[in-house]
Amino acid sequence: MFLRIKSVACILLMSVLLSPAATAKAQEGGQAMLDEATSLKLKANTPAELGKVVETCEAAIAAGLDEGSLRLAKQLIAASSFQRAQLMIQSLPSVANNANAVRQLRRKTMEELKKAVENNPSMAEAYILMAKLESLPGGDRSQALDSLNRAIEALKDKPVDLSVAYIMRAQLREGKDEQIADLRNAVKADSTNIDAWQALIAMQLHLERYQEALSDAKDLLAKDESNQMALVAAVEALVRLQKRKDAIELLDARIEKNPSVAMYYRIRAATYRAESYAEGVTDEERDAANKKAMEDLNKAIELDPRDADALVMRGMLYYQEKQVEKANRDITDSLLIRPDSVNGVLMRSMVAAQEGRFADAIADMEMLVRADPNQLEWIRQLASYYQLDKRPRLAIQLLDQLLETAPDNAAALRSRGDAKLSVNMHQDAIDDYEAAIKLMEANRDKSDPEEFKEEYSGLLNNLSWVMSTSPKDELRDGQRALELALKACEATDYEAPHILSTLAAAYAETGDFENARKWASKAVELGKEQGHDQTEQLEKELESYEEDKPWREKQEIEENEKPLVVPSDSIDT
Repeated sequence: MFLRIKSVACILLMSVLLSPAATAKAQEGGQAMLDEATSLKLKANTPAELGKVVETCEAAIAAGLDEGSLRLAKQLIAASSFQRAQLMIQSLPSVANNANAVRQLRRKTMEELKKAVENNPSMAEAYILMAKLESLPGGDRSQALDSLNRAIEALKDKPVDLSVAYIMRAQLREGKDEQIADLRNAVKADSTNIDAWQALIAMQLHLERYQEALSDAKDLLAKDESNQMALVAAVEALVRLQKRKDAIELLDARIEKNPSVAMYYRIRAATYRAESYAEGVTDEERDAANKKAMEDLNKAIELDPRDADALVMRGMLYYQEKQVEKANRDITDSLLIRPDSVNGVLMRSMVAAQEGRFADAIADMEMLVRADPNQLEWIRQLASYYQLDKRPRLAIQLLDQLLETAPDNAAALRSRGDAKLSVNMHQDAIDDYEAAIKLMEANRDKSDPEEFKEEYSGLLNNLSWVMSTSPKDELRDGQRALELALKACEATDYEAPHILSTLAAAYAETGDFENARKWASKAVELGKEQGHDQTEQLEKELESYEEDKPWREKQEIEENEKPLVVPSDSIDT
């Protein structure tokens, strides 16, 4: 009976507590706390003060609020939590060197952001900040994408912010088509977003979708006539599409309309340079294109003497024309204007090598390789400078490292073979040459015809040479050497003295000294005509064949022991 009376008492008590009067009284208390929180929010500037706003709002909700006040309380919690998260992010650089502190700060910041979106599910800026946090090293990419998906959903009526969110999501996508789609959506959302346009065009070029890149670049130029990136992209796309005349006409129109813009002449000069490298261009056409390029570069530099890119390009032309002093002057001037110019440093190294200043060339190339170890061509160039400076073992060591990460790099295999040959490692050199030839032949259809011809003929020549002239009897193979040398001669139209020399050596190894003398004589003749730097060597080979003696060559370069420039002694750009 007592239990029954107690249950009835509880029911009566609950009915009192839940009566309209009691509910109203509780809501009055909750409203008072919400008013306090609102007042606190107006003055809150620190994480602690904003935390107090959140605590007071949560207490107000617990006490009871009407529907309108409840919405306001949640908005205050969301805004305060988001503001706290922003303040926490600002302190991230101060703990950047402490991995544990970074993790704790990120965790606390993420907790604040989650509280913000729990109370305001449409707070797009909170989702974006969450995505940025998850994009940092150690974050969760899938979570970042999820946050951006929510942000994009919340920003449907805010096109400017929506465009930015699409760009962010494109950066996190793995699929190229998805990236393109997001960038295209960014442009659609806000057609004035130049960053979106430029990112889309750059991606199209990267994917070799040149027609699409051209179309987008023209659309951007229609909106922003002075956009340099769009103009350069349009020209590049036209060149890649083998429409160099259209590219020239595009630039002609620009120059006619505004002849005082140096950039237009520089870009047109680059287009003429591309024309000079085109497949099937005659020597006369190449010279004419380079002449026009030089005229445009002179004009660009006249209009803007501080155009570092034009100076570098003109320096490259001078270098090709063997006007090394002028090339050196232009490269030096360009680096005084822009010390961090990669092209400038690269050209400076090439000029130094041309002048025989290999230590300087090596210092510059080492600087570039340190700055970007993924540029395999730079690593190979550095190895060639080591070789030229009589440091073949340094070259071999460097190329060993390159081939560990890129074992299918035929050019690196050829370079390592050359270095090994120079230190009498004939079998190892043969192995590298054989592997490189197989790789080149397997990828012939994917290669530029002119580049393939030059590299392939060089490989055939070097392998034939070592098989014809090695002092190690077990390594020589006259018949195979002859087959390789004939292929190399055919690839170079029988016009390269050093390759004709190899053909002569192969004939001599087979015992055919009549043909050996014939081709050795031709090699000497061409060598003198072309001013070949090994003409004296070619004459000695011919003398050997005239005595019916095959040529033997044991290369053993004396290693250059002189210390290289210490990296800290060079200008680190």
